Amino acid sequence: MANIKWLCDRKINLSFVIVRTDEQIIALKNFVDMPVITLEDMPRFVDEYSSVKPQEIFIRVFQDLPFAPYFIRQDMEVFTHSDDRQFLFMTKHLPELYNVYEMLGSDESKKVFCAAIKGWLTAKVSDYRFAPETQYFLEGFTPSAGDIAIDGGAYDGGTAIAFAKCGAKVFAFEMDAVNYKKCIARLNNSKFDITLENLGLSNKEGEEKYFLWNTASRKNSSGNLTAKFIDLDTYVARKNLPRVDYIKLDIEGAELEMLHGAAKTITRCKPKMAVSAYHKLS
Repeated sequence: MANIKWLCDRKINLSFVIVRTDEQIIALKNFVDMPVITLEDMPRFVDEYSSVKPQEIFIRVFQDLPFAPYFIRQDMEVFTHSDDRQFLFMTKHLPELYNVYEMLGSDESKKVFCAAIKGWLTAKVSDYRFAPETQYFLEGFTPSAGDIAIDGGAYDGGTAIAFAKCGAKVFAFEMDAVNYKKCIARLNNSKFDITLENLGLSNKEGEEKYFLWNTASRKNSSGNLTAKFIDLDTYVARKNLPRVDYIKLDIEGAELEMLHGAAKTITRCKPKMAVSAYHKLS
């Protein structure tokens, strides 16, 4: 609802709203004065009910970006959610952003960095620069045979299995109880010996609140659920791990906290790291 209001406030003429499931249609149809359809309905809907083909598509969150190629093939410009905070943040921190740019070690990294900033400002998917490799498997940043790998934000265990297929010994962390059960089911059906922990990674050990949101449950002091968290330095010492060779982090905005809690391990072991950095502006 908030995203629809955001579009209407900017005088965008909405033709229809596309959602993932029939349940979302039921939830929205009494609140918006326009058709609500699923992605599968869109080709038929455009042909039968819309006299003008949409020129622009607005995707609410990044996890819906797999839909983008369909719209792009239909010659539509795809946008993601954006607001004035992005522009204000970028202009306020231009010196720091330039310093980061100068520290990047390759031309490709600099192009990706600039594209990310431009994409944040314009909200146009075409302004971003996407890596050709699978997520978490950028060349030079993957676990190797014999590595000890940390999978922060395991979700359903898919990435843990992928790292184990590389020959790594994997320690996977998933804070959310629902996703943890998905992990157990998937890992039990795999042939790999993966250590799975129902823990979130943070800067200290203890209990914290979080919001449940499908693949993107996130730590938040206003959350209605509680999970146990641990810092990686404490975990490594407690499990007597000789080293950590690889760290993957996709923990919905808590990445920086986790890195603070892994400072000793990172300094000592200098692991390869694949860290999601798009969840928060700061």
